[in-house]
Amino acid sequence: MAEFIEITDGAPIGQRGPAEHERRAQILKAADEHFRHYGYSKTSVAALGRAIGVSAAYIYRFFDSKQAIGEAVVAQVLSEMDAGLHEIAVGPELATARLRRLLLTMMQCSCDRFLKDQKVHEIVVVAMENNWCATVDHQHAVENAIRRVIIDGRESGEFERKSPLDEICSAIVAASLCFSHPKLLESESNEELERRLTIVTSLVLRSLAP
Repeated sequence: MAEFIEITDGAPIGQRGPAEHERRAQILKAADEHFRHYGYSKTSVAALGRAIGVSAAYIYRFFDSKQAIGEAVVAQVLSEMDAGLHEIAVGPELATARLRRLLLTMMQCSCDRFLKDQKVHEIVVVAMENNWCATVDHQHAVENAIRRVIIDGRESGEFERKSPLDEICSAIVAASLCFSHPKLLESESNEELERRLTIVTSLVLRSLAP
């Protein structure tokens, strides 16, 4: 696996050159299309170069490996979900309602993005199994959203305040993994997943009651 390098213009690890560049956008668009059509494992950097009329060497001016391109594509997919979860976390509803909606939205978004498109499913599984930065950042975003709701619930008196906050957040993240990890979503129908999530969420909320 290529050794990633840090750069100083604000781009993620493994990416080079200016963060805003027409060619970078073209590479990512071609990568997204190729990954969805052929799959991540069957897409080469050379193929992406041919798709936009440049050499593989030129693409390496922006990304130091195929993994870095994959990371950027996965980050785009997951960042949309993260933005939606953050919006729920800071919303005006009671914390109890926000936590229910947060976990349900996470499951629904995961099913929509990972299961309906098997090629997207493949690259996200690769990213999660190899702890790509994009998936680590996604997990942090999920935990931060949950943490915001728990803190608000404690301040409003909806949730108890004795249990360590870190333990509560880690436990909820672990419980939600069954309803958001692409490999774990495959074995159940959406209806069964939603039924089980309702049970788990109710159990979590009872444990948080003051």
